[in-house]
Amino acid sequence: MILHHLVVASAALGAASCFAVSNVIEQRKAAQAPLQPSLGIALLWHLAHQPIWWLAIAVDFGGFGLQLLALGLGEVVFVQPLLVTSLLLSLVIGAVAGSHRLSRADLGWALVFAVSLSLFLVAARPSDGVALRPIGAWIPVFVVSGLLVIGCVLVSRRPARRAVALAAAAGLLFGVSSTLMKGFAHQVAHDRFGLFAHWQVYAMAAALAAGFLMMQTAFHAGDLRSSLPAVELGEPLVASTLGVVLLHEHLHVNSAAAGVLLTVTIVAMVASTIRLAQSTAAAKAEIASRAPDRRGAAFHGPPRSEVLRQGTDRNH
Repeated sequence: MILHHLVVASAALGAASCFAVSNVIEQRKAAQAPLQPSLGIALLWHLAHQPIWWLAIAVDFGGFGLQLLALGLGEVVFVQPLLVTSLLLSLVIGAVAGSHRLSRADLGWALVFAVSLSLFLVAARPSDGVALRPIGAWIPVFVVSGLLVIGCVLVSRRPARRAVALAAAAGLLFGVSSTLMKGFAHQVAHDRFGLFAHWQVYAMAAALAAGFLMMQTAFHAGDLRSSLPAVELGEPLVASTLGVVLLHEHLHVNSAAAGVLLTVTIVAMVASTIRLAQSTAAAKAEIASRAPDRRGAAFHGPPRSEVLRQGTDRNH
């Protein structure tokens, strides 16, 4: 049993490492791209001509493969919290690459997250449920998720809430897709040749595609510091909830003290995840803010501050 959990944890942490590496590379290449009026085909076309960007995409696929392995062997409520460590790893890799400095606050919150995650896994001792549920059991999930996503899209019409609302929709969709991935992993292992005859494959692909679209739109709509926490928190919370409610995975809480410990660790993980997500977003924003300076040759004319000063002089 211990060896089994070590294998699952290793696969989940490997996936988190892959996602962290790809995040750092993709962000840096996007920041170095020529400025576009909006994120879309032009940006993707530019990135597609960067070999290092394709390396990041390959690393991403490696991460999905390891996540699939982890979910195939372990419980959703065990794997998803481990995947959040990609936030911490992104900060560390970015600091090593020289993109930003890792502050004492970051280290402190990283320690809080690591300790809380360890205590959560020890206190909860999650047990396996079922991998597959009939489509009838999923229909309420799809209906509620669809209504929530539509609600987020409607709220996003307000510019001040656009980024957060779309990011929340992305986190929700990624959480649903992660839970569907559990069943997909089971089908890969037991019905490899009839894989594409199962509806879960297409539902998972649709949720992933819609989540990716929502996430990119959220990042384009506003400050990463407001959107990234919603994505990073939404996925594990939704996936863990579905793991318990839909897949019948159990958290073993045998005493009041264990229940209190479980609650405290969950609150601490949520708080540290928010702070680490904000710090990661701030580091990405710092890279992006330096990008125009590196591309300064592409812009002609004096700086905006000089234009304003000249205009003030003419007024006088």
